[in-house]
Amino acid sequence: MHEDMFKVIVERPRLVNSNGYSRDGRRYRNGEDTPSFLGMKKGYNHTKWLNENLAPLKRFLGQQVNRPWDKVYSEIRATIDPRNTVKQHILQHLDNFVAVQSKWEETEQGGRVLVMEGRWSGAYVPLNKSSYELFVHPRTGILLRNRRYIPYATRYRQNRNADQKEQAVARRDISDLVQLHCLDGIWYRVELKELPMGREIASEDDGILQKTMAFEKCRDVVQKAWVSRESRNDVHRKEECVRNDLYGCGTLYAVAKRQLNSRELQKYKLNEAVQKQKGPNRAFLLLVHLAAMLQEGIASCHAVRMV
Repeated sequence: MHEDMFKVIVERPRLVNSNGYSRDGRRYRNGEDTPSFLGMKKGYNHTKWLNENLAPLKRFLGQQVNRPWDKVYSEIRATIDPRNTVKQHILQHLDNFVAVQSKWEETEQGGRVLVMEGRWSGAYVPLNKSSYELFVHPRTGILLRNRRYIPYATRYRQNRNADQKEQAVARRDISDLVQLHCLDGIWYRVELKELPMGREIASEDDGILQKTMAFEKCRDVVQKAWVSRESRNDVHRKEECVRNDLYGCGTLYAVAKRQLNSRELQKYKLNEAVQKQKGPNRAFLLLVHLAAMLQEGIASCHAVRMV
């Protein structure tokens, strides 16, 4: 690791022209548009800032693959003194690229590597679910590349597609305010409406004018609960998240619902979805039960004849 690597990673180059003038700032201080009273630092902007250019650090770690992590870390510590606040900033970013905390888990196939996901979570996940491109093998201590790593954009797209497929099983959007919902295996046509906005109420207490927000509560026929736009505490915010998952928007609520008839089920091609939700037919289950009873009766008769 180069001795001046920390300068490239943490520090930006100095600004030559702060606020468009030379470095001493006298042209700014003596200008016609300058106020009559100025502080001593006026005209001298900050000329150096902390940087987040972590690409050199990421490239350096990628070049150290298949090497012992202890040696790689020793080279980094030989250049970066943790007693320096600026240099210590680099050590804090190592956890963003390398999964140092790892363990071995025995399985029927022989075993697998688990790495700690995040600095504070304490949860170990397999490599195919990890967000780290590099990890330290728990048995050999070698820095390796995660060949099962999935980029964030790909994972986000996969999760979004999975959510859309799951949503298609339980919800179909007809328009902005009309949806089809599958509730307990039965499809309903649900009409939505925007929750009313809050209104400000002014009151006077001991001569002091106080203003509060009042929110009208509305009955949600799907959730069977009273809802509003109020979001003062965690309970209200959780209710908004539930509406967001249910209707796709946290400010909507269901004003009416009606069970779909056979024509509507055929129109929206929901017959197959209903069968999947309901599971096996009751008549089929009854036949299976009768067949089992018949087999038991035949077996008992055969046992009596043997006696």
